[in-house]
Parts: sequence; structure tokens; C-alpha cells
Amino acid sequence: MTAGPVAPGREGAVPAARNGGTAAGSAPDRDALTERSLRGRRILYALWDGGGNVATTLLLLGDLARRGARVTVLSNDSVADRVRAAGLEFTPYRLGPRHDPRSRETDVLKLWEARTPAESSRLIRDRVMFGPAEALCRDTLRAAEECGAELLAADYTLFGPLVAAERLGLPHIVLMNTIYPLPTAALAGLRAARSGPFTYLFTRMLAQGLPQLNEVRERFGLAPLATAQEQYERAGATVVTCHPRFDPASASVPPRVHYVGPQVDPPARVPARLPGPARRVLVSLSTTDQPEEALLVDALVRAAELVGAAEDGADIAFEFLGGVLGHRAELPANVTARGYVPLEEHLPYADLVLHHGGFGTTTRALLWGVPAIIFGSFQEQFNSARRLDELGAGTGMRRDSDPADIAAAILDRIAAPRRAAARDCARALHAEHDRNAAARVFAEQAARADRAAP
Repeated sequence: MTAGPVAPGREGAVPAARNGGTAAGSAPDRDALTERSLRGRRILYALWDGGGNVATTLLLLGDLARRGARVTVLSNDSVADRVRAAGLEFTPYRLGPRHDPRSRETDVLKLWEARTPAESSRLIRDRVMFGPAEALCRDTLRAAEECGAELLAADYTLFGPLVAAERLGLPHIVLMNTIYPLPTAALAGLRAARSGPFTYLFTRMLAQGLPQLNEVRERFGLAPLATAQEQYERAGATVVTCHPRFDPASASVPPRVHYVGPQVDPPARVPARLPGPARRVLVSLSTTDQPEEALLVDALVRAAELVGAAEDGADIAFEFLGGVLGHRAELPANVTARGYVPLEEHLPYADLVLHHGGFGTTTRALLWGVPAIIFGSFQEQFNSARRLDELGAGTGMRRDSDPADIAAAILDRIAAPRRAAARDCARALHAEHDRNAAARVFAEQAARADRAAP
């Protein structure tokens, strides 16, 4: 099985920027090279429907398609309509798990079964990363042949597609919709301080999954690895979709790791004061089922009621997004239920966001300069809360917090000094934002296909 022919007429590599920085050559020259290298390029992307990662990934891939690339997404059937709406081709997993996180019956991962970060790590390891690796490798080999892939990219949780890319000899990219989850030399002694349990548990997941990974590699004629991390290192590049300042590891990652920022354009400006007579609190929980979510929603509704009764909270209105209040017949006067709407439609008018700590929600709130309170369950969510606290743009609370404590935190975080700190952070992120950074990395790796062609 081989990949399709390399498209002719693309000379030269594109200098890729590190960590959102400036590569050699002027910006217009670099961008012109990027456009030429991507035009007509056949790219295959292996995606897992993990909820919030889908929207941010499709924004990146849609940008590549608008630059002329021919992008095919290999994924769960649950994302087919969203993929096609983004202007991309879709092909389903045929051997991989039948997974749809929108209902408990079809959710293969079942993260709500976990009660600790270690348990959630085990589920991700066995049901996504390594358990289905052989099936996803075969799906990727088939899809690469069908679309004539010249370049392959994959979610960092999907080892099967990375094995397939190595088997085919295709240039490939690892995409991380989170902070860089691996230990770095400069921060090895500060691992816990950097990311709570995230880096430790992720590294342990890789160590425990290595035997399964090597079994899959052996079946496809590849030599065993000493560590699962080496599978990432065989990719030409790793793209991290967060700003360098959000990840303290950014100064010490390997040269092949590129921070490109979240795949949303920041607003033209950060509002100094949001319009409307009332201060607004958005409540946006996960698009996938989380542990004890109903109890958390009850506590948040009660907290909203307590805020409304407080002397300094009478002007605060709460908007619950995503249909989480659908089963409630009566709501406090200051609470409104909304359906599934893009967060960006509400962020320009928000003074505070209460959310689960997903990476996409965290970074989008930061870009709009809106402070946040995070009620996390899993690894990256705890890290998001920790980092927001360090930046002065938010804090974290336990999901079983008392409604009175939640109400007090809301009144504190919605105060003007807290909002000002979040807006200052947003302005710094806007200054660093480079909308071409991800495309340049893909163009550089695509150019490798030309250089490797006979």
C-alpha cells in the first residue's frame, strides 16, 4: 500500500516559526511560500470525537482548505456533518470504535465512570490511545490510499494513525489541543507545579501503553520503541494549539514542537466595558457527559439564586448554554436557558464564564478577556484552572463546592479588578497571535514530501 503521487510544481521549503515567533524571511515572502506549498496538497487528518477538540481542529483544517489544500478527515461518524460544513472531505472509521459522545449509549470512552484523574487516564489509555490502535492504523492505511495522502496529521491521543504514517513513509504531524503534556528537561523537577497531575499521569499512560504499541508496530513490520514518546518524535513536527504564555514548558520544548495559538482569530479589540444594563455570567459545561454533572448544575442554579439575592448581585444575569437546564420547569428570575450556540456569540457580552475547564473554552474566554471559574474533573482541566490563577484571569473550584461558596466566588471574580486583569491578559495574547503559524508548519512538512520524491 502506497500513498498517492506527489503533486508537481512546488519548490522550496517554508521556514516554520517556533512558538509563534518569526521565521527567516519577510512575512509576505513566507506567506506566499506557504500558499504555494499547500495549494492542491492532499492532507489526511485522523480525528477522535472528544467533544471540544473537534471545533478547534476543524478551524485549523478549514484554514488549510481555504489556502488550497485538499483535506480529508478520517473520524467517527458523529462528526461527519461538521466536517463537511467546514468544507472538508470525510471518511469514517470502519474498523475503529463506533463512538459518539453525544449520548451515554454511544459514548465509547464513558469518562463519567471515572472518579479520579488516574481512572480517567486509564479509560483514555485503553479506549482511545492504545486499545483501538491496530484498528485505527488499518483504517488510516485504507484512507491514505483512497485519498492519495501526501501528508498525514493526527490527534496526539491516536497512536494507530501515527504508526500508519510511519509504515507508509509519509511526512506527518502530531496535533495537541492542550498544553505540551510531556516532561521537558528544564522543568523536570517542577512537573507538579507546572501542570498538576497532567504531565505525570500522561507520562504514565504512555509507559503503560508501550507493550500494546509495540505489538501493533510489529504487526506492521516496524521495529519496537524504547518509549511510546518516541512515536511522537518520529513525526516531523508537533503542533500545540495554545499560546506559549499559557504553557510554562514552552521555553524548553524540543525544536520540532511549535506553539501556534488557539485556532480562532481574536476579536478586533477587547471591550473596555461590555454593553447592556446587566453584568452577564455564561455557564458553559462540556459537550460530553462529565461526572456528576447534574449535581453541579443544581449547585450552579442555586448559586445564581444566591447571587441575585445579594446586595451587589442584583444586576447579574446568568445564561446557561448547551441545554443543561432542559429538565427544569422553574428557574430563578436571573437565569436564562440557552440551547447549543457557539460560545463566541456570547463572549463579547460576558463578564464571567463558569465552565468545565476544557482547553477550547479556556483559551476562547482568555482571547475575549473574560475571567473564568473552572469546575474541572480531569487532568487538563485542573491545569487550566491553575494557569488561569497564575495569570490572574480566573480560578478553579471543586465540582462539589457548596452553592454559597460558588456565589461568593462569582461576586469576587466578576468585580472590576478581576475583569481588568483578564483583559490585560487578552491584550498580551492578541499581540502574540499569528494566524499563519499553523499553516506554515503544515506547509514545511508538506514540502518534505517533494524533497523525498524520486
